[in-house]
Amino acid sequence: MEPTTRYATIRRHIPMLTTAVIALVSAILAASIGHWYRAIVAVLTMIPTIAPWIVEKWAKIHIPLNLQWQYAALLLAGPYGGEYLGMYQRGPWDKLVHLYSGFAVGFGLVFALGLILRKYQLWLPLWFEVAILVVAKGFVALVWEIAEFVWDLVLGTSAQDHNFDTMTDMILGTSPAIFTGWALARYRTKGRFTYIESLLNAPQPTEFFTKARR
Repeated sequence: MEPTTRYATIRRHIPMLTTAVIALVSAILAASIGHWYRAIVAVLTMIPTIAPWIVEKWAKIHIPLNLQWQYAALLLAGPYGGEYLGMYQRGPWDKLVHLYSGFAVGFGLVFALGLILRKYQLWLPLWFEVAILVVAKGFVALVWEIAEFVWDLVLGTSAQDHNFDTMTDMILGTSPAIFTGWALARYRTKGRFTYIESLLNAPQPTEFFTKARR
């Protein structure tokens, strides 16, 4: 890899590197004073930071920097802020994280939708695009709740207190997808919400498109 290419790759993944460093330092500090649970939480927060790099290598794509910052904020607000810093025990932090996740994941889904449509030169009815976003975000919210359930079983935490908590988390996590779908519809019909356009048409390596034509 050329130095300029390596530098560009590092710069594109600054949000993930920053999050990984914060989590690593936090794990070391927690372990040094015997707070092993917090150390484990910090390590588990650090692991998902490699996800964007893996996705880029596998799919031959470039994930926009702003999406990576949103993902980093989600990791720092969720497992790190919620469990490591104990914010889940202070007010409605858990609900705010679920609400924020709806927007962050929703924009990520718009980006993925744009990639698929451009790569395979597809056209979908607008209502179907919106339906894909809402259903896909609902599935992500379900997976999130399953992950919290497993987390509680394995680590003995209380991320899920009762059914009301689980259902409100899913509603808060899914509801922003309605806004994302509305923003997509406004862009398609009125040219509004240029951020949606930047996600749908994010620059990508040439090989991402040529691979589909073989």
